Amino acid sequence: MDLNREHWTQSDYTEFTEYLQSLSDKKYKSFSDALVPGIECSFGVRVPILRKISKDIARGNYSEFLKCEKGNYREEIMLEGLVTAQIKCDYPRMLSLMKEYADKIDSWETCDIVSFKGLKKYLGDFLNDIDYFIYSPNPWAQRFGFSHLMQFYLTDEYIDKTLEYVDSVNSDFYYVQMMQAWLIATAAAKQRDKTIEYLKRDNLNDFTHNKAIQKMRESYRISPEDKELAKSLKR
Repeated sequence: MDLNREHWTQSDYTEFTEYLQSLSDKKYKSFSDALVPGIECSFGVRVPILRKISKDIARGNYSEFLKCEKGNYREEIMLEGLVTAQIKCDYPRMLSLMKEYADKIDSWETCDIVSFKGLKKYLGDFLNDIDYFIYSPNPWAQRFGFSHLMQFYLTDEYIDKTLEYVDSVNSDFYYVQMMQAWLIATAAAKQRDKTIEYLKRDNLNDFTHNKAIQKMRESYRISPEDKELAKSLKR
C-alpha cells in the first residue's frame, strides 16, 4: 500500500485499516493484549512495523491522514501519535499536538510509544507548560508528562525541578506510580547523588518509593554498592 501518498480520503483510510489487519500477528496479539488488560481492541501489529509505517505516512500528506476519522484500535491511536510526533513545527504547535494526543491515550502502550523528540529544542518552554500534563485529572496524561521528564530532563540543569515534580504527585494510579518509579531509577543512573538524597526524604507513598528502589536494584546501570544503599532505604 502507498503510505506516503499526496492525498488521504476516508475511503483511503478504510483501505489502510484493512492493510493493518493483514499485518496481524496472532501470537503477538495475544501477548500484547495480555500486557494491556481491559483494552483488547487491537490488530496485533508489532511495534517496529508501526514505526516504519508512521515514517512512511509522515513523508507524505500526514495532515490529511490525521484528519481522517479513526476507530479505537490501539494501533490506530499509536500511529496517530507516532506520526504527530514527527511533525516539524514551532513550539506552540508542538504543545498543541502533545495535548491533543495526551487526551487520546488510554493505556501504557499508547503512552510510552510516543516521544516528541522535537522538545529537545524547547526544554525551557515545555517546563513552563508541563503542569498541564503532570497535574492533569487524566492519569494517562500524567504518565505522558513524566515520560517526557524522564527522557529529556535528567540533566544537571533540570534534575532538581524534575524530582520536585515527581515528589509533588502522590498518585494511587498504578501506571503513574510505575512511571514515577521508572523515572527515579533512571535518574539514579544519571544523577546519582541528588537522586539518592531525594530518596532519603521523598514524600511519595510507600508503593511508589519501594518500586523505585526495586527498579534501581534491577538496573544494570546501578552499582552493586548503590543497590545495597537503595535496599537500606526501603520502607
